[in-house]
Amino acid sequence: MNSRLKKLTRDLLSLPTAPFHEEVVLAYIREFARKRALDLKSDRYGNLVVRYRNGDRPKPVALSAHTDHPGFEILDVCGLDISARWLGGCDPNHFPGGAVTIISGGEEIAGRATSPLAKDKTFAVRSRRALPNANGFGYWRLKSVDFDGDRIKTKAADNLAGCIAILATLDRLQQMGEVADLRAVFTRAEEVGLLGAGGIVHADTLPKRVPLIVLEASKELPGAKIGDGPVVRVGDAMTVFDPKIEFALHTKAANLQRTKRRFRYQRQLMSGGVCEVTLYALHDLPVGGLAFPLGNYHNQGKRWPAQEVISALDLAGMIELCFAIAMDPPTDRAWRPIAKRFSSAFNKQKRRLMQT
Repeated sequence: MNSRLKKLTRDLLSLPTAPFHEEVVLAYIREFARKRALDLKSDRYGNLVVRYRNGDRPKPVALSAHTDHPGFEILDVCGLDISARWLGGCDPNHFPGGAVTIISGGEEIAGRATSPLAKDKTFAVRSRRALPNANGFGYWRLKSVDFDGDRIKTKAADNLAGCIAILATLDRLQQMGEVADLRAVFTRAEEVGLLGAGGIVHADTLPKRVPLIVLEASKELPGAKIGDGPVVRVGDAMTVFDPKIEFALHTKAANLQRTKRRFRYQRQLMSGGVCEVTLYALHDLPVGGLAFPLGNYHNQGKRWPAQEVISALDLAGMIELCFAIAMDPPTDRAWRPIAKRFSSAFNKQKRRLMQT
């Protein structure tokens, strides 16, 4: 990992975020775009689209990642005692006792969960000191980021890791002045029902003809191991994805593996959760998925909350794959030779079927 990527990784993973409370991450992305004079727009649901476009009518593609991570929001404050609601996935065994970080008035304040998690996901928190105001949010108190050999350990890889890969791809395209048309899409509130993706659909934020590739960090599974490369995602816990886009993605990854010495990839149905690809597919958008194999999914440690874990090599590979996608977006062209091959085989031997 070079120093430029390491700084981007450290900077982004250190930012606070939770569903509906992604403003610091989104501000970072806005500043990233401003410094590079990249086009930026926001839809009415707060999703951001950063666009790199250079050259004479390059083929368009979109890469997307959500900017939130499971956490909680404050409902009420009485002295040092706080009523909160958890947003997104978690391990109920971490309540009570789990240490939390509270973000209030721009300050970080330590606290601890002091009650079990109720059915409506409410729970009690005890703060170490008074909050600046009665508003705020929080998440498990974990070190923001550690670089441990090939492992990147962090409070929120899901899905700030996807945001890092997309921003690094934009950066590389601009530094090299490549001919490409890439829309980088950053969505909100994925962890509570794919809400930001729903906003993308209902606001017509993207042209429907543009292929949309969603990056995620998804629970490590057999066939999708940390350190063995980014995953071309066949499907999630609910659906399988567009076969033509998926075929184009894994064909591109296979070509990279043949030509790039250090590049490796995996291909797997990641059934640990449901991702935004499913929602986009329900609306008939041309969509596919990529994923980082993820350790300690949703900070679920053996006893207490734990840092999520991804591989630095997987991150480098994901950026390599995203760059290749931006340079040559997936279309059904990769599918055509396969259709032609099977059609040719049938035509050559169909008489044998008719003779029996």
